Amino acid sequence: MFVSAIFFSVTPASAQSDDIRAATGLPIPIGQPVIFGRVAIRNLPSGISRPVVAVVLMANGAQLDRNQANDAGYYYFLRRAANGMQLVFEINGGEIGRQAIQEDIGGSVRRDIEVDWRDYTEAKASSPGVISVRDAYPGRSPEASANMDKAMAAAKGGKKDEAIKMMRAVVDKDPKDFPAWTELGTLYFSGGKAAEAEAAYNKALELKPEFMVAILNLGKLQMSEKKYDAAVIILTKGIQTDPNSADAFHYLGESYLQIKQGNRAVIALNEAIRLDPAGKAEIHLRLGALYNAAGAKPQAVNEYKQFLQKQPNSKDKSKLEQYIKDNS
Repeated sequence: MFVSAIFFSVTPASAQSDDIRAATGLPIPIGQPVIFGRVAIRNLPSGISRPVVAVVLMANGAQLDRNQANDAGYYYFLRRAANGMQLVFEINGGEIGRQAIQEDIGGSVRRDIEVDWRDYTEAKASSPGVISVRDAYPGRSPEASANMDKAMAAAKGGKKDEAIKMMRAVVDKDPKDFPAWTELGTLYFSGGKAAEAEAAYNKALELKPEFMVAILNLGKLQMSEKKYDAAVIILTKGIQTDPNSADAFHYLGESYLQIKQGNRAVIALNEAIRLDPAGKAEIHLRLGALYNAAGAKPQAVNEYKQFLQKQPNSKDKSKLEQYIKDNS
C-alpha cells in the first residue's frame, strides 16, 4: 500500500454547503448527511490522462459502497458518518491509503487527499508482492510480450484507453493467451467497465479454468457489483483450485455474509486467518463486530484480543482495550 506522498485534510462541517454541491453536482436537501472529499493529484505530466480514482467506504472490514471520483477529483457518499468507518483510496485499481472517519454531529464529513504522482509511480515501480502473470503463458511470441509490456507501461502511466487498445491487440493476435485476457480484464475493471472486465476474465478461465489470478479478480469484480451469489460460486471454485489461498477464503466469507449465510461466512473467514494469521489480522475486527452485533460479547472479546496481539500499535487500540475491559 502506497502512503508516503498522501496528505489528508479535514474541512470544518460549517463550511461545506457549497463544496458539497461542487462535489456531487446535486441539490442536496438540508440535513442530508454526506461523506465526501476531493483527491488531488499533483505533478501529473502533461499528455497523461487522469488516472482512475475510486474511493471505497468500509465499516468493520466490510464494503458499504464504492464511488469513482469525477474529473475534478470529487467523490461522495450520501450516508451518515459513523464510528468504525474507513475510506479506502485507490488509483487504477490499487490501494494507496486509508483514512478513518467518525460520527459527526454536523451530519457531513469531508476528507481530502493529495497525491504526488512522481512519488506514486516510483513506489509502484519498487513495491514488492505484486502478482505478475505475463510469464504464465510460454507460447507468447517475443513481439506479443513486448506489446504486453508496452500496454502495462501505458496503464502505469495513466493512459488507460491506450493500454486497453494494446492489450486487445495482444489477445486478437493470439486468442489463447489467457494471462493477457486476465490483464485486459483488470484494465477494464480498474476503468469501471464491469461488463467488459467480466467477459475478459471468463475468457481467461475458459482457456485455463484453474488460473487463480483470474478466479480471484472475477470474484472481486462480482463482489463490487453486489453479485454475491455469483461471487460465492467462483470463489468456491477458487478454494477448490487452491485450498491454501487466504484471499479466496476471505472473499468467500465476505460474500457469504452478504447473502446472510453467517455460519459459512465465519468458517471461511477463520480459515483465511489460519492460512495467513498476520496478513488477515483485520478479519478479527470483522468477526468481533459480528459477534458483538449478535450479543456474543465473550466471542467478540476473544477476537479483539487476538487482533491486538497481532497489531499492538493499532490506531483502535484504546477503543478495543476499553471494549475488552467492559465485557470481560
